[in-house]
Amino acid sequence: MDLVIFGDFNCPYSALASERAARLERAGVAHVDWRAVEHDPTIPPAGEVVEGTVRADLDEELEKVHGLLVAGDEFAPHRPPVRSNTAAAVEQYAGVEPDRRARVRVELFRRYWLLGEDLGDERVVDTLGGQRDPVTAAAWNREWSDLGQPVVPTMRLPDGYVSRGLGALKRLADLLEPGDGQPIP
Repeated sequence: MDLVIFGDFNCPYSALASERAARLERAGVAHVDWRAVEHDPTIPPAGEVVEGTVRADLDEELEKVHGLLVAGDEFAPHRPPVRSNTAAAVEQYAGVEPDRRARVRVELFRRYWLLGEDLGDERVVDTLGGQRDPVTAAAWNREWSDLGQPVVPTMRLPDGYVSRGLGALKRLADLLEPGDGQPIP
C-alpha cells in the first residue's frame, strides 16, 4: 500500500506518525512517501526557548501523544529545549535522495525529540547530506495546503481519501494491528 504523509519535525503528533510509518515500512505493509512541511512558519528562525506558555502547551501535547500510544509504539519523546523553526530541515530533507528519506526522517525526529537538538541549527541540518531543495519543499507545502485544513500529520490513502491529525494516527495504528490481534513490531 502506498501512503503519502505530510508532517513537521517539530510536531509530536507527526513524530508518532513517523514512528508508526517506519514500523509499517519495516514490515513491508506500506511504502510511505513522507513529505515534510513547515506547519508553523511563525516560529522565529532562531527558534523559541521552551519556557512559559510554550512549555505548558508542549507538555500538554506530549501528554496527549503519550495517551495515544498503542502496543508496539516505542515513541517516548522528551521535551526539547528549543521549539525549532524547521524551514531549513524541511528543505534539506527534500534534497535527500528518495531512497534515503525514510532513514533521514527517523533520524531527524530522533535528534529533535530524543536528543533535543535544534533543527533550525545549520550545523545539525547540514549533517544530513544532500543539498537543500527549496523547490520540492515549497511544492510539498502547496500540496498539503491545497488539501484544505492544514493539520499535521495529514495522510492521503491510496484511494485518495485524506485523513488528518488524530484520524491519521488512528488509521496508522489500525494498519499496525492485523486481523490476528498481534501488533506489527
